[in-house]
Amino acid sequence: MTVAIDALDELARPEYRRDPYPFLHWLRENDPVHQTKFGFYLLSSYDDVFYTMQHTGTAFTVPDETSIWRDIPPDKHHHPSISKQIAAFASKNHPHYTRLRSVMARDMTAARVQKLRPRILEHLGDILDGIAPRLAAGETVDLHAEVSTPLTQFVFADRVGVPTEDKEWIADTIALMMQALVTTDEKVVLAADEASDAVEDYFRARVAERRADPRDDMITRLVKVHDGYAPEDDKLLIAILWIMWMTGYESTISGIDRGMQAFLSHTEYRSWCDGDDESKVQAFVEETLRHDGVVLYTPIPRIALDDVDMSDVTIPAGSSIRMLLAGANRDPGVFPDPDRFDPSRNTHRMLNMGYGMFHCSGAALGRAEMAHVLTGLRRRFPALTSAGEPRWSDIIETRIVETLPARLA
Repeated sequence: MTVAIDALDELARPEYRRDPYPFLHWLRENDPVHQTKFGFYLLSSYDDVFYTMQHTGTAFTVPDETSIWRDIPPDKHHHPSISKQIAAFASKNHPHYTRLRSVMARDMTAARVQKLRPRILEHLGDILDGIAPRLAAGETVDLHAEVSTPLTQFVFADRVGVPTEDKEWIADTIALMMQALVTTDEKVVLAADEASDAVEDYFRARVAERRADPRDDMITRLVKVHDGYAPEDDKLLIAILWIMWMTGYESTISGIDRGMQAFLSHTEYRSWCDGDDESKVQAFVEETLRHDGVVLYTPIPRIALDDVDMSDVTIPAGSSIRMLLAGANRDPGVFPDPDRFDPSRNTHRMLNMGYGMFHCSGAALGRAEMAHVLTGLRRRFPALTSAGEPRWSDIIETRIVETLPARLA
């Protein structure tokens, strides 16, 4: 079916930045395999999205560096900030990538996340202590800037092995580089070029430190495995560190933001966050991720290796495909009454965190941070309420808030 609209244009509209789900429902029912104006396909049905995830590596592959460049405007091709990000994401095709990725996965098992709990709670306690007097005085607090962002910075620094005093600089610099991919402002891209060199030098220095002085952190564990098979070339090792910060940092902040938004919006379920029953807190987290996840559609495409039929549409071999996770997670064929927030529902088929070798290695840690924040807010600020609409980022691949104002009722 030919539809005289472009989904990307629709999703960029202000009303769909706030709430894209009416359009996603329409798309799934009328054009579930939608070809965008840029040529790539958007999948919105659960079955098509799951099939693509399940068969990545057989029927589909992730793009190499050449195919990724095709989606980048020509005027950005000479910028090092862009080329370094492209090279990092293309490293997923490297034959040794899975070895290093397995280090990250082992580092984020449920048992290890449990060991991190005291530090997470310590950081969170300090953060909530900091905002408590202002909330008590009737002030409005931006939960994005003052809760989710600093907590993620502290935990990421602890986890990876970055000194606490460097955490904000690294985070701000990586954010600037990611902005370079979507901005039309040449000054921003030039600033990102300079920043990208500084970050690469920084990571190389940390790698050299860990070779000379191993520690109990992820950089050390990555170096140990890397040096067992490719000690002469640190490009892949640096790429892994790039990817970790570019994909894990912002998504963790946004996941916590989404949990806090659900806490503010669905007051009838706040008792689930009391913390007396950890399974209920986790159920609230899972339903939050299903009901309004961070990723609208996957930023890294899949490439069809052969012609493939989906929802009565033939996608030609070589086509670029992206998956509308937000649409799949509200598919009524899988989740009855999908627009209703209900933490008692079964969410085990949710697709937010990827699948197989592309499952998010930091999922357990992100969920734990969300749960601790929700419990902390419930216990410390049970009367917390929204103080206005959040401000949404213009990046349409994700649903990221830039401000999340709250106050005490």
